[in-house]
Amino acid sequence: MRLGLFCTYENPRQDYAYASAYAEQTALVERVEDLGFEEAWIAEHHFNPQAASPSCLAILAYLAGRTTRIRLGAAAVLLPLHHPVGVAEDAATVDILSGGRLELGVARGGPFPLHEQHFGVAGAESRGRMLEALDLVAALLDGGPVTRDGAFFKVNGLELVPRPVQAPVPIHIASATAETVALAARRGYGIMAAPPFPLAGIAESVRQYRAAAPEAGRCLTLLRFLHLADSRAQAQEEARAFLAPFVERMKATTEKVRPDWAPWFDLDRMIADSLIGTEGDVVEQLAALERGLAPRSLVLKPLAPAFDKRMADLEAFALRVRPQLSVAA
Repeated sequence: MRLGLFCTYENPRQDYAYASAYAEQTALVERVEDLGFEEAWIAEHHFNPQAASPSCLAILAYLAGRTTRIRLGAAAVLLPLHHPVGVAEDAATVDILSGGRLELGVARGGPFPLHEQHFGVAGAESRGRMLEALDLVAALLDGGPVTRDGAFFKVNGLELVPRPVQAPVPIHIASATAETVALAARRGYGIMAAPPFPLAGIAESVRQYRAAAPEAGRCLTLLRFLHLADSRAQAQEEARAFLAPFVERMKATTEKVRPDWAPWFDLDRMIADSLIGTEGDVVEQLAALERGLAPRSLVLKPLAPAFDKRMADLEAFALRVRPQLSVAA
């Protein structure tokens, strides 16, 4: 199981000092590379002061020059909001600048009214746009002249310039939809599960993937919240305080347009499905994840707003928790 860091470029002081927020996240990526993490994943979020990373591929291009070994992932490019030709060009550029270290995650994105309003993408079109864009991006990255006459995007004999280093560029889809999971399996893409995704639903997605591709290896990139403390009660109390504003914000955003997402934003369930507790607790939680889901990668999102605490939790995980995993499993 590979180990990664999830970066959302949060601004916990809410002072709009985004340059400081970016500097802190860069320092975390550099440190986890030194600690032996294999991956760093950057979110794409829009119009959100608590997650100020709207241009994940631009950030990855910067990190390509600040790192040497760690693989760099987009988690995830919201394809309905972009033209796929531009996504393919940017992805190829990042892959070149990083020496072939790009992991390209893509997603439909949530039912966020501001996305529809400011990007001009109707919610009813978002799935169709994502699937059509994904097909075009993948074809362009694979090379050769590409012709498509789709409902949303049309190209005629287009060849990508520049070409990526990797052949193919690894692609991962963030989705809990059975049809999309099966599509990922058929095409050999990975699947991704964001920190709020319930573990029970993720297990079902993994089952669906393996049913569609029985010979496939590890397919899942699992993103989970992380918070460590001296006691389980302390860790859960602190994590609940950190997560409560996020949960309330997401409930308010999605309750009218996606009421079926309500279980995703149940605070107690989210705490139970995260990596929260003492170091010993987290070792046991990780062993259970390995037995039940066998993720390809585990990607950690430290919950604490304080930079020093986030750094300390990542160091504790790398230096003391991770070495115990093979024993616990």
